[in-house]
Amino acid sequence: MEPIPPSPNPFVSVDCTVGIQAPIDEVFERWSRVEDFPKFMEGVREIRWLDEKKFSLKSENDGEFYHSLCELTLRIPDRRMAWRTLEGPDCSGVACFQNAGGGRTEVTLKMRYNPETGWHNLEQVEQRLGRNMKRFKELVEAGRMVKVH
Repeated sequence: MEPIPPSPNPFVSVDCTVGIQAPIDEVFERWSRVEDFPKFMEGVREIRWLDEKKFSLKSENDGEFYHSLCELTLRIPDRRMAWRTLEGPDCSGVACFQNAGGGRTEVTLKMRYNPETGWHNLEQVEQRLGRNMKRFKELVEAGRMVKVH
């Protein structure tokens, strides 16, 4: 009997870090308002809380629409927030917050996703993530909503 070769890991990881001129508690509080993500995240159309841990996410990429059921898996105030999908494109992620001194906060968003279940173009995902994090930075620093282009 021949050994079964391990299946290749279909998951792809992406991350992006931004420095924000704002205190960590303010930055974390702003990120915690996931229902506001459509105001600065390209492709995110709607987020609705279903209970204290689960939320519904409607998104779009390249003309394809997705509906996901997501779960908040970790929430450590002023440090980390993590989530995963329960239904929809297979994705998980964590946002990490670090005091960078001088009233600045460093935010790193790390995502892991299966391109077979949704987003297929890694370069496009990386570019979109960078633009989203830049808009989040602008949103927090300006104290107002920034228009998605």
